[in-house]
Amino acid sequence: MKTKTLVAAILLSSCLTSWAWFPRSITQEKINQIRVGQTTEADLVRMFGPPTTRYLDLVHIMSLDWFRSVPIPPGGYVPVLGDLLGGLRVEAQQLSVVLDASGRVVRFDAHSSRNTLTTEPQRTMITAHVTRYPK
Repeated sequence: MKTKTLVAAILLSSCLTSWAWFPRSITQEKINQIRVGQTTEADLVRMFGPPTTRYLDLVHIMSLDWFRSVPIPPGGYVPVLGDLLGGLRVEAQQLSVVLDASGRVVRFDAHSSRNTLTTEPQRTMITAHVTRYPK
């Protein structure tokens, strides 16, 4: 009996902790709030939390990425029947944003493994400042 109680407690705590550490999801409503040329990095962090990756290239163009994986519902943890109880309803999300040197959005793109996110086509132009040195 103690073994079954221990297994149940471990299973329950595993379910609860996976949901407790679940980061903010990337929703269509939040994607629609991003405005090219207006939204800043601080605005993005408020909406989506800190980015998963951050990359700054040589001409000071910043790329930010957010990756999210929606945890399976608690029923998905049930052995053998888990797939039938929602274990297959996992969703992976990605948001990629490019910022200019002033920290404003130049372009962005969002993807979801369940096709729940869409972004409008954007026309962008990134200009690089090139310094020429005399010969």
